[in-house]
Amino acid sequence: MHWADEVANDLIAKHPDAEVFTCASGISPSGPVHIGNFREVITTYFVVKALRDLGKKVRFIYSWDSYDRLRKVSSILPADYTQYIGMPYSEIPDPFKQNKNFEAAFEKPMMDAVKEMGIDAEFIFQSDEYKGGRYAKNIIEALKKRKEIYDIEMSFKTQEASDEERENFYPIQIYCQKCGHDFTKVTSLSEDCTVVDYECKCGHKGTLDLTKDFCVKLPWKVDWPMRWREENVMFEPGGRDHSSQGGSYQVSSVIARKIFNFEPPMYRMYDFINLKGQTKKISSSSGTDMTPSTLLKIYQPEIILWMFTRFLPEKSFDIALDSDVLRTYHEFDRMYATYKAGEGDEMVNRIMELALTNTDESKFYPVDASLIASFAPIVNFDLDLLTKLFEKIGQKWTKEQIRPRFEKIKHWLQNYCPEQIIKLLTSPNKEFIATLNDEEKQWILKLKDEIANKNLTADEMQTLLYDIPKIDGTPDKARQKRFFEIVYNLLLGKDKGPRLYLFLTAVDKNEILKLLDL
Repeated sequence: MHWADEVANDLIAKHPDAEVFTCASGISPSGPVHIGNFREVITTYFVVKALRDLGKKVRFIYSWDSYDRLRKVSSILPADYTQYIGMPYSEIPDPFKQNKNFEAAFEKPMMDAVKEMGIDAEFIFQSDEYKGGRYAKNIIEALKKRKEIYDIEMSFKTQEASDEERENFYPIQIYCQKCGHDFTKVTSLSEDCTVVDYECKCGHKGTLDLTKDFCVKLPWKVDWPMRWREENVMFEPGGRDHSSQGGSYQVSSVIARKIFNFEPPMYRMYDFINLKGQTKKISSSSGTDMTPSTLLKIYQPEIILWMFTRFLPEKSFDIALDSDVLRTYHEFDRMYATYKAGEGDEMVNRIMELALTNTDESKFYPVDASLIASFAPIVNFDLDLLTKLFEKIGQKWTKEQIRPRFEKIKHWLQNYCPEQIIKLLTSPNKEFIATLNDEEKQWILKLKDEIANKNLTADEMQTLLYDIPKIDGTPDKARQKRFFEIVYNLLLGKDKGPRLYLFLTAVDKNEILKLLDL
């Protein structure tokens, strides 16, 4: 059984009378929302899909933690943005001057990407919720139970608790009414916990009526369980950093039970995503540009979903940006063919169902990505010429069928793997020709003569290429390998290239003959 179906069944067993199952995910918009963050969304989404497949009504919420503070200035931000450290994202200007504020600059690309993948989440902007006063009663409740919260948090720490520290513990962040930063300190709290006095490093001293003044936020480990109760969350995943012993989920779960009298949601840890060939952790605050939007320029939506649904959430995996992009396409196409042929087992079928859940299969064509990568550069990425070239080798895809993958493979080659771009040489490779012996030259002359005087089909070309280097009609692997290397070097200046028989059949014979001129 697929892991998402297991979670769905467990949720139904835990909440047999639930009319609506609320599943949640969220992220702080501290920078570009990278593909590691996307794993939180996609993990929740697969559970949502599994519940719906079982006939359940589901509410899928995605929280933008936009009332969080800016903690540090990443490399993509102007250096003078240090002035905004300690302010909520919703109150900081857009560094790119294209959106109303900082949070919108990073939220919109993610929301557009989620929509493109067909994921229907209900977005909640926590800056609006906090500033609108939705959580005022919860904040007052947390302050009334502040000492119990202190005891819970300290029970997960190795340092000794202090009576003085406990007495002066206030589980709130106050954004100064004058400077907007949270460099504030509570100086007094009314007995009913509705009025608080504070002072800020900027010198301002203020008084807040927590029933009316909404510039206060709960810290993460209190905020999270409060929102579980507020939204009646039944499932939410979390990253490895939240899942460790004494980490956010464990602490928040105790706070949920003891402070907010709410059973914490079912939880699933997810591990990091790595980019093949890159060892450092992907991080929003570091300014990484590997976002879902970026990935959608390389892979089709169903292939991205397929990549994630193949692995248990707690298993790390790599996403290829190098030459293995073509292998990823190939592996997807192979599983898709097995699925469509009715030959997949239960797991293969479920993986493909989840990957294709938002795909109109009548308009999905698994055009060979390797062929596109091999031949598109030869025709200077001209889609009309590429379509005609494919026809010559018996691949009768229309231009519109080729286009979706063509655009993504073109973007990948030009921006991530230019060394994979294959182009014919513009003149004979005289330097390499000088290294050939007489027998090797005879191989090339034979090939040239056959191409010049016959219109070979792809099958005939393949037969010819294996016949030429034979010894008295007997194949020899070493000679065969050498022959192919020679042809590739004469045409491309490289030892390897695309499938040679298809390449020679597809490319204009006059171009080939010019380069085979010894």
